[in-house]
Amino acid sequence: MIQRIQTVYLFVAFVVTIVLLFIPIGKIYTPDSAYVFTCFNVKLIPPMEGVLMNTLYIALILIVSACMSLYAIFKFKDRMKQSRIVSFNMLVFLIAIVMMIWIFPDYIFKRNAVLANSTFRFNKWIMIFVLPPVAMFLANRAIRNDEKKVRAADRLR
Repeated sequence: MIQRIQTVYLFVAFVVTIVLLFIPIGKIYTPDSAYVFTCFNVKLIPPMEGVLMNTLYIALILIVSACMSLYAIFKFKDRMKQSRIVSFNMLVFLIAIVMMIWIFPDYIFKRNAVLANSTFRFNKWIMIFVLPPVAMFLANRAIRNDEKKVRAADRLR
C-alpha cells in the first residue's frame, strides 16, 4: 500500500532534504573577500576560486537522511519497522541541522584566522529545513494510526 499519506510525507522529506544539499547555507563576508558556506564546503564566491574548508560531513548526513526516507517509503509492509526508521531519521536530520546552524559556523570562525573579523549571514531559503522533520513527524503519526486500525480490526475477528 504505497498510496498512503505517510508515503507523501516521506517523499516530501526526501525531496526537501535533497534540495537542502544544493542550497547555500549562508555567506561569509570579510573585508577582502566573500565566501559561500554550502553543505559540501566553504569556498570563495565565483570570480575567484578556492576552497577554504570541506564541510562534507553535513552533506553525508543529509544524504543518509534522504536515503532513510526513501527506504522507509518501501517498508510499508512492516509498519513498526517503518516507524522506527522514521524516528531514527528524525534524529539524524536534527543532527544535520545542529551541524549546519550551530557547530560548523562556530567551528569555521574559530579555526580560520582568515575569518577572524567577518560577518556571517544565513540564506533565507535555508529555512525550509523545518519541513523534513515536520513531514517525518506527520508520517510517523500516520504510521501509528494505521497500526492502531489494523490491531483494532484484528481484535474484532
